Amino acid sequence: MRIVLVILTLTTVSACTSIKVNALNPDKHKVHHVCIEKNPKVIVGEFPGVIERGLHRHGITSEVYEEEKPKHCNYYLTYTALKTWDLGMYLHHAELHLHKDRTKIAYAEYHLNGKGGLALNKWASVDSKMDPVINQLLAGYSPKMVDAYRKSIPDSSSSIDMTEELKRLKMWHEEGLISDQEYMMKKREFLEK
Repeated sequence: MRIVLVILTLTTVSACTSIKVNALNPDKHKVHHVCIEKNPKVIVGEFPGVIERGLHRHGITSEVYEEEKPKHCNYYLTYTALKTWDLGMYLHHAELHLHKDRTKIAYAEYHLNGKGGLALNKWASVDSKMDPVINQLLAGYSPKMVDAYRKSIPDSSSSIDMTEELKRLKMWHEEGLISDQEYMMKKREFLEK
């Protein structure tokens, strides 16, 4: 009887959840949008959606992409998630890696020691396992703070408009429609804006 009790105790202790997080620093990184690289090897189908909902809770918009990262994605996230079987499939390990350009800036890991052992919570939903992990990863971010980041970003459409206007101005000058003096004066006006 004593041996059975010791084995049950060891199994329960070895079944604890391990969470490791290197949180995203809101003072260094003003993240408002994250692109999520779809991992075709992950068989946990709902996993990208869980990540997106976690990001959105903190005010961060997201999109999932396959193959090549979109050019507008300054911040992107890669992930892995592993399932195992014991009377049913369940998530036992997951990792999130957040990057800026090619540098990893934050990391989070969820792991069931001993693949959950006899713990009944090992069959809990992916959301209930990953929500606390994502909340720790983004602890310094709130929708209000992220909205302020978003508002502080200069409108890129105005810079595109100015670029188009300068190209048009140069074309007019090259075609002789405006003089050197008019070209230089108009160009200076645009650049001073």
